[in-house]
Amino acid sequence: MKQRSKALLFAAAALFAAPQSAYAWGSTGHAAIANIAELNLQASVWTEIQGLLAVDGVTHMSKVASWADTQRAASDPTHTTRIPIDGSAAPAHACTGTAMCADEAIAYYSTILADRSQSNANREVALKYIIHLVGDLHQPLHGSDPIGYNTVTLNGTSTIIHAIWDDTIIDTHGVASALLAQELMNNGVAVTLGGTPRSWASESSDIARDQIYDIMPGCWDYKAPNCSATPVTLPGNYATAKYPLVAQRLKQAGYRLAALLNNLLA
Repeated sequence: MKQRSKALLFAAAALFAAPQSAYAWGSTGHAAIANIAELNLQASVWTEIQGLLAVDGVTHMSKVASWADTQRAASDPTHTTRIPIDGSAAPAHACTGTAMCADEAIAYYSTILADRSQSNANREVALKYIIHLVGDLHQPLHGSDPIGYNTVTLNGTSTIIHAIWDDTIIDTHGVASALLAQELMNNGVAVTLGGTPRSWASESSDIARDQIYDIMPGCWDYKAPNCSATPVTLPGNYATAKYPLVAQRLKQAGYRLAALLNNLLA
């Protein structure tokens, strides 16, 4: 991945020095993905994105990375593309409801972002959705069907497995988003790049099948089989044990987001 030279170094220093909110996957994970992508943008692309971010009066992509979570009208895109874990074929529209699935939304907003005849306001909304939804599709339970309604208990706390993967695993690691991005970029772990939003969802579905639903049944809140009220007890080290996989997906999302933005705007 091509990186900026001296400009990148100065940007990195400013980014890692900036204060970061201590939120979980909804903020920390998404912000870390945005930070990785930002530091791997081509110089001309980063300049253009800075102009779009100015619509919201911010200077870093991480500051808008969770904006899409505030947009929850029925017509707003869903944040999932549900690929069945049983190997059956996913429909073209692979999510519930009539709003765009995450993969459909990335394609739709990519067209808007790349269209320089659109207003900066429209293009910035598109950018914000792309930043967020690319991240979402790398969370295993945002790409699988089912998406993690199972009740679980971890170290005495009852929740659903989806929340464990959204929040608890990154919370337990305990590193703020800017430092997390730096840690991931420098961890020496190779990640596969390329692919499409649909293939990223398929990767997530495979991970969910092999690493989440290996110890609990698939279930749904809207069709059979419904999820049992009896919780599955997770091992006490579950969050720590699953962190390397989360780290891999965060890193992949950051570099893939950079590649997508470079392709759209170079």
